[in-house]
Amino acid sequence: MQKSLSIYNFKPNEVIASIGASSGVWEIWFASQVENLTFYLQDIDPLNCNQDEINYGINYYEKLLQKPISGKFIPIIGTQSKTNLPEEIFDKILIINSLHEFEMPEFILQDIHTGLKSDGKLFIEEQVAKSSGEIHEGCGKRLFTENELVEILNKCGFELIDRHFKDDGVLIFKIKPLEINLFEGKISRS
Repeated sequence: MQKSLSIYNFKPNEVIASIGASSGVWEIWFASQVENLTFYLQDIDPLNCNQDEINYGINYYEKLLQKPISGKFIPIIGTQSKTNLPEEIFDKILIINSLHEFEMPEFILQDIHTGLKSDGKLFIEEQVAKSSGEIHEGCGKRLFTENELVEILNKCGFELIDRHFKDDGVLIFKIKPLEINLFEGKISRS
């Protein structure tokens, strides 16, 4: 998690969404390292993404680290095609090890586009397939190759800024939204 934290480069008081966050284990730890972060923890599973589960994680880390966590955590239940996140408030949106599990990644990515501030960034931390058709051993879902992932991002109005190699085939992609002219249906590079 430390390497991810350095790449995400959170600043105090940022507002962040994490898509597919479950109960926010990673996000709570991130908030233990940077003051006053607000995380919208989004998932489609209300059994894991709820205030009781989040509070359990906060209590766990506060006892483990022996310090209070100043972050704020807001659970949001989405669907396979919509995040249900507020629009244009996020400094950063994270997708950590879950893009390959989305049934409709294009719909979610287009929805994410509306959540970011104009200067906001999307980070996708994902195991990348070495060859097309490779399966994630944990969940049994098909992984994206790097080229497939970048193609989907471009199609959905995003541009790759940078990529970081983490470990064991996991990459962290830093992505910016492209400006979309809704009247003309054109995407421009900003």
